[in-house]
Amino acid sequence: MSTRSNHGRGWAEINLANLVANARAVLDALPSARLLPMVKANAYGVGVLPCARALRAVSLWGFGVATLDEAAELRAAGFSEPILVFTPAAVTDLPAVRELEVRVVIDRPDVARRWDRPFHLEIDTGMARCGVRWDDTDGLVGCGSPHLEGVFTHFHSADIRPETVHLQWERFLAARKALGIEPPLVHVANSAGAWRVPGALPLARPGIFLYGGIAAPDLPLPAPVLGLRAPVVSLRRVRAGDSVSYGAEWTAPADTTIATLGLGYADGIPRTIQNRASVLLGGRRLPVVGRVTMDFLMVEAGDGEGIAVGDVATLIGSDGGDTITLDTFAGWAGTISYDILSRLGPRLTRRYEPA
Repeated sequence: MSTRSNHGRGWAEINLANLVANARAVLDALPSARLLPMVKANAYGVGVLPCARALRAVSLWGFGVATLDEAAELRAAGFSEPILVFTPAAVTDLPAVRELEVRVVIDRPDVARRWDRPFHLEIDTGMARCGVRWDDTDGLVGCGSPHLEGVFTHFHSADIRPETVHLQWERFLAARKALGIEPPLVHVANSAGAWRVPGALPLARPGIFLYGGIAAPDLPLPAPVLGLRAPVVSLRRVRAGDSVSYGAEWTAPADTTIATLGLGYADGIPRTIQNRASVLLGGRRLPVVGRVTMDFLMVEAGDGEGIAVGDVATLIGSDGGDTITLDTFAGWAGTISYDILSRLGPRLTRRYEPA
């Protein structure tokens, strides 16, 4: 199914079966856990409602989001599962939280004292972003409550420095001891953490791995979820020395063919891929040349043999026995897979392959 027409424009293909397979891989690593998948930011740009529906096929506890608006979208679509909003709640948020019947993260005693429904406490063990610091005993005890349902922390470097997990885990254990309450739900396992955390946990909290991004170089590879494709909307021959795109930053070294694709930075394509990335088209890898524009990008197609207007180029995915992975594309852009996914624009058609 598709979310909209894509006449002359690029689209994203979302493999929901692989999304579910990735979720099961996480649960295989933590067999005692249920899933708390992060579906914030429109499921990392992939599409929250189709992804959330597909993830019901696994041992699901509920969904993780960043904002109350994201929680409201799920509730409006009929999702009755627990929803945990990870932005720490302020007192002014509490009426909306009550109306939506969602869980919130609380990391301030003054908010905890005013709340009489289930909530989760974040403990900062080294991220220094949100949460009560692990050695702040007064802050921890002040957030204690009979309504404390869950406690968690966030590993800052489980992907690239797995040795840091041990230190953060020890801090987390010490903080829980100081808290004096052991709530029923404990969750620390982000995507990389699922394979790093010592011991069994009731919840797993993956994000990027679900959507096909590599959790860490030494960990299992995810099944690919995203394919990114665009049609050729124009073909032209250019002569040696002719310039291509804004700023005339690229000039043809010899007579060649330029294929224009219906995808640009308004669709989420980073401008930083220019003169670095390649696409799969006509059975070949062809380089992206010149600046990426708002609506289009250009590739050099040599003699143009076997390429016609309407042919489909692959920016991420497989074609003709070759593959460009999400993480490879992110590397060309000088960024990370999270960034590529979450910047996918709203006008980009998303086509869902059912689970």
